[in-house]
Amino acid sequence: MKPGDLVRNKNSESGELGLFMGFRTFNKYRVLTSNKKKILDGTYECAEVMWFTRRAPNGDRISTIQKNLIEVVNGN
Repeated sequence: MKPGDLVRNKNSESGELGLFMGFRTFNKYRVLTSNKKKILDGTYECAEVMWFTRRAPNGDRISTIQKNLIEVVNGN
C-alpha cells in the first residue's frame, strides 16, 4: 500500500472508498497499578485515509483506521 492508492473500507457495508495517505505511528502506554505511572509499552501503526463521503469525528478530511480494515482497490 502506498500513498495515493484507492482503498476500500472492508468494515463498510457500502464499500466506502477513500485515498490512502500513509501510515501513522502512535506510542502505546501502560499505566502501572501500583503508582499510576505511565510507561511506554511499544508502538501502534495505523493507516490515514481521506474518505470521499465523510469526515472524521473532529471534522478533518483525513482519519485513521486499523491497517487490517482497508484493502487496495487499484494497485498502481
